[in-house]
Amino acid sequence: MLTIQPDDLKFDYSPVHEPVATIRPGERALVRTVDCFTGRFQVPEGFTEENVRWTHEYLDGVTGPIAVEGVQAGDTIAVTLHSVEPNSVGSVVLSRCEAHSVYDWWEEEFACDGLVIDGDTIDVFGISLPIAPVVGCIAVAPGRESVLSIKQGRYGGNLDCDLIREGATVLLGAEVDGANLYLGDSKAVLGRGEVCQPPEIGTDVVISVEVVEAIDGHDLVGPRLVAEDTIASIVSYTSLVEAGRMAFKDLLNWLDGTSEMSRPELGVFMASVAHLGVCQVSNSLYTAHCEIPRRYVEALDADLGLS
Repeated sequence: MLTIQPDDLKFDYSPVHEPVATIRPGERALVRTVDCFTGRFQVPEGFTEENVRWTHEYLDGVTGPIAVEGVQAGDTIAVTLHSVEPNSVGSVVLSRCEAHSVYDWWEEEFACDGLVIDGDTIDVFGISLPIAPVVGCIAVAPGRESVLSIKQGRYGGNLDCDLIREGATVLLGAEVDGANLYLGDSKAVLGRGEVCQPPEIGTDVVISVEVVEAIDGHDLVGPRLVAEDTIASIVSYTSLVEAGRMAFKDLLNWLDGTSEMSRPELGVFMASVAHLGVCQVSNSLYTAHCEIPRRYVEALDADLGLS
């Protein structure tokens, strides 16, 4: 199996990056990622002025881009995360959490630590929590601009969505030939919203990529996701409220025409069973998702466009 090392980290998603590797549709590859601080805050001694300055400028280094053989701009790719395993301690930066504005807590950081992962648990200051590794950044290259890896948009990016974990398949619209996929910024465990710092980890992620013939990548307003028990649309926008509404609409668009329900009937059905969720509220665009349990999708007999 091809192993893709984080030897040439990128700090932006860009159509001008040369691929670090190429994989064939259906081929499995092991992608190694580093934590969002590039390992600088894994021990308390790492919290230095130099490291703080460096991480403010170079946050969320991602592995990639990885080209997918035969993919053309406008295609939709389905990235399956077969396994997501930690390869580091859980790096955390501590904030005083005292400012009136919660957003300013990021400016009150004063120390760091590396939280020990033992098997399937992580020790969070004396409390053992089960790990559930999340891939925080997953993106394809934007077609006409370079975007910092801390950003997010229709191409994916720094989504911090807790649904993007082992077993999930993420659908992304390719904007350049080859799609050029990036991964990074994983968390050992993540509460919804990421209001302040969760344990950041490097990961070993086994992926495969397929082309989804039934979905036009140009139609996607953000990533879509299929997991064992749920499907979801993920949208980033300037307003969290509008991001949620757009995610609901995109999920309705995805299901529309795939069952015997009319669009008005489907709207009522989704209003009955769909759930809006917060992914993150700490970035320049806020990210929300709308999800429906798979059992209801199966009741609709809906074709999601996946083989």
